[in-house]
Amino acid sequence: MIADVSVCLSRLAEALVLLAAPAERQHDWCERHTLPEDELALEFDDVYGWSVWMLDEQRPGLLTTEVKALLDGIDRALEAMSGEEHAEVWTCEGLMSDPRWQQVRILARRAVAGITELGVFPVPDIASL
Repeated sequence: MIADVSVCLSRLAEALVLLAAPAERQHDWCERHTLPEDELALEFDDVYGWSVWMLDEQRPGLLTTEVKALLDGIDRALEAMSGEEHAEVWTCEGLMSDPRWQQVRILARRAVAGITELGVFPVPDIASL
């Protein structure tokens, strides 16, 4: 049971670290893994729903209301940037200059801080991802 909690928090933290990183580091990560910029959002989307649900099931109250609100805010912000009409956001230039990305980074940094405060495990650095 604890391993599942650790896996959930680890995967969630990794996705958040990617979203919290400066634009240059995000771009470097995409280049290093030969992935498009939208993979940053897809990494978060892949873990967001199931990890919060599993953590609530196995360790009720572990994620604070504030962290959950931040995660919801990130999800909403990324959703608002989705779709063909926002294709320019999902480019290197968009990553570097679109103010919506800066808002996502701020929310993600606050969520990383909230998860770090749990003290359950060390939060990774983007260089290790």
